[in-house]
Amino acid sequence: MSDRKSGSFSAYSGARETPLDFAPIRAESRHAVRPEGKVTDEKAEPAKRRLRGWLVLLLALGLGGIAINQYRGILADYVAMITEQVPALNMTGFNFPEFNRPVINRPINTVRLESRLESVTEEEVRILLARYTESGFLGVDVQDLRNELEQNPWVARATVRRVWPDALVIRIEEEQPVARWGDNELLNAEGVVFAPPMRGTEMHLPALRGPNGSETMLMARYQELSVLLSGIDMKLESLGVNARGSWTAGIEGGLELKIGRDDVDERLQRFVRLYRGGLSEKLAEAQTVDLRYSNGISVSNKPAATSSVASR
Repeated sequence: MSDRKSGSFSAYSGARETPLDFAPIRAESRHAVRPEGKVTDEKAEPAKRRLRGWLVLLLALGLGGIAINQYRGILADYVAMITEQVPALNMTGFNFPEFNRPVINRPINTVRLESRLESVTEEEVRILLARYTESGFLGVDVQDLRNELEQNPWVARATVRRVWPDALVIRIEEEQPVARWGDNELLNAEGVVFAPPMRGTEMHLPALRGPNGSETMLMARYQELSVLLSGIDMKLESLGVNARGSWTAGIEGGLELKIGRDDVDERLQRFVRLYRGGLSEKLAEAQTVDLRYSNGISVSNKPAATSSVASR
């Protein structure tokens, strides 16, 4: 060690004439020193990066090969579709290889219907399914199938879902008609008119008739009058209102009530009172009861009996 009289000093080793406090600076020029004190060789870093790059490339090639193998059937279908649309590509001697569909896209072997069919026929559902199940489990468009099911006038809502590995599950909510509307249509509980193919069971429903847009009002009126007439054991079978607002009601058994435009509730209540007061005995052969009077009613019998009875 040498001794200097200056205001600073440097320490030397006995082996070499190099200040010890300079050694770390020179070491940093040859090696990378990590914060924790570990020394790594800078020349090894590029090699490691190249190795990582090759591993990533090999992994990508492997995954790509797996994907092509799994979906080669779909690719073949796509190529065939292009050649059909562009005849110039379909050259003689230029044949694409035959590929099987991927194993993952299995044929649909089961279609499970989770709802009971009343008005929709099983044949209608089968015919529709035949156009979709040929695409296989992954190829079937469940959204389009659902939309087509709902185009059936008897279908209010439908759901379609896949169940792995080869099944479709379908649920159909049918329209529930509460009345006949006009000559060839039906009315549901929400007052919506729909025109399905008739199944023959609709004839027991009440018949409503009125201008377009009066469906909900007619349904509400029908329910009110049904309650009123049920008090005298009469069943309301039909109810109509014309463009002028004049009401007509049909009673089970063929009796018709002409109610008119004004004081509909008051006129019907008067009819109920008269019926309970003895009118019921005179209605056995009646065809029409006219309520359009201010203080009474008029009864017209069926054509076989021409007599008319007036009650006031």
